[in-house]
Amino acid sequence: MTFIGIWGMAREIITHFHYIHHYGDNQRGFTLLELVFTVVIMGIFVAMAAPSFNGLIESNKVKRLATEIEWLLVQAKSEAVMRGEKVYVESTAPNMSPRAITSWDITSSLEGGTPVFSTIKSTSFSKISITNSSPLKEFYFDPIYGKPNANGSYRYSIGNYKLKTVIYSITGRIYTCLEAGSEKLGTYEEC
Repeated sequence: MTFIGIWGMAREIITHFHYIHHYGDNQRGFTLLELVFTVVIMGIFVAMAAPSFNGLIESNKVKRLATEIEWLLVQAKSEAVMRGEKVYVESTAPNMSPRAITSWDITSSLEGGTPVFSTIKSTSFSKISITNSSPLKEFYFDPIYGKPNANGSYRYSIGNYKLKTVIYSITGRIYTCLEAGSEKLGTYEEC
């Protein structure tokens, strides 16, 4: 290699370092101040979104309870017809009153309490208040037609979400609807 070849390579390296030194500022990392501002702005956005997450959690909780109550009732109806025996549904929720409680359970079983087919407990649905019409404290599904021997409804709510599961003894129909004054909730129609 000649002196001119070495000098040319050295010149290229020096030019490259010169480029990095002058234009490398565009490729630097974040400063501590920039990171702090970013974290503060993200915190503000999360704080603004928190109330909507609370509403989402409440609506999902009450929809899940509606599904479980309907499932318990439909299962009790099916078991009565399949076994040819009355299947009882019992509730510890208070009768329709201005005061709803948050500690309750609903159970379906054969006469005498065994076997228990299904149980819904308030511990799985914290802060949901529930009441039921007095005929639904204890009723049964007929073993021949699967119809309940009582009409009534379960009413439950959390925050601005209020649902009602209705049972008709004439038709045996079980459905859930929105109570008056409730916020819209999925595909449920108003009662």
